[in-house]
This record gives sequence, structure tokens and C-alpha cells, in this order.
Amino acid sequence: MLVSMQQLDAYDVRLLDALQRDCGLSRAALADKVGLSESQAARRRQGLEKAGVIRRYRAELDARALGFSLTAFVHVKLHDHSRGNAKRFADLARRTASILEAHAVTGDFDYLIKARVSDLEGLQHLISDVLLADPTVDRVRSEIVLETLTEDQLLELRPG
Repeated sequence: MLVSMQQLDAYDVRLLDALQRDCGLSRAALADKVGLSESQAARRRQGLEKAGVIRRYRAELDARALGFSLTAFVHVKLHDHSRGNAKRFADLARRTASILEAHAVTGDFDYLIKARVSDLEGLQHLISDVLLADPTVDRVRSEIVLETLTEDQLLELRPG
């Protein structure tokens, strides 16, 4: 179910903003941040979950602390643009753990992938043994991230 920002009131927006910043808030802390009673905040939260606005909750892990120190963007060009080929590539991207994001894009390449690996050897494996080894892929071009300036995934929420 699609919900637009215009359908959300200020309480919903504050609730969503609080949760995207810290989904581990207690019921009382969330209610306090939103300015509602615990039961009202819980009902609104449940409604937003049911509507699909809140898809899931998860912990944000420190990739570097866990040994994943290299981020790369990989451009992928497919052999052909048939539906079957695109689906096979999408399946490959979804089942490859080092691929954090994969986007169909315009331009010279068909897809842009954000990957997180431990080191250059890990990137080599992803490119040679996973991507180029797949029959759907024609060619790739990679760019290694030297410095990440911002990586926050918070949405700028304003009531409609």
C-alpha cells in the first residue's frame, strides 16, 4: 500500500523520524519523542507497519570494525537486455552477500552496484569469480571508494 507524505500528520512524521534514527527506543521513549501516550504511539506505529511504510527494523553495523574495509562501486553491462537475462542478473545480485545495493541505471552501463568487501582480494573475487563468471554479464568497471563523506540513509521527513 502506497502512503504519501501528504497522508501523514505531524505525529506520524515525528514517529517515523524517531524510529529511523533509533529503532531500539522503548515504547515510553518513543511516545515521549512523538508527544503522544504510549498506546497512541504504539497504535500509530502498528498502522505504519501494516501499511508497509515501516518495512523492517535492524541494527546498523560498523563494517570497518567487522573487517569490511573496502567499498566499491561496480558498473555492470549485460550481454543482452532480455527480461530473462535481467531477472537472472537481479537474482545474482540479491544472493551475493557483498552486494549492498544494485540499481538499474541509464547510461553506458545497465547496473550500478555498491559492494562492501574486506580488501582488494575480495573485490577481485567479486568481479572475476562472481560477476564476470556469470553468463549474463558482458563487462564491468569498478571504482574504489577512497573516502566516504556521508553514508546516512535517513530520509528528510516533513509533514504533508
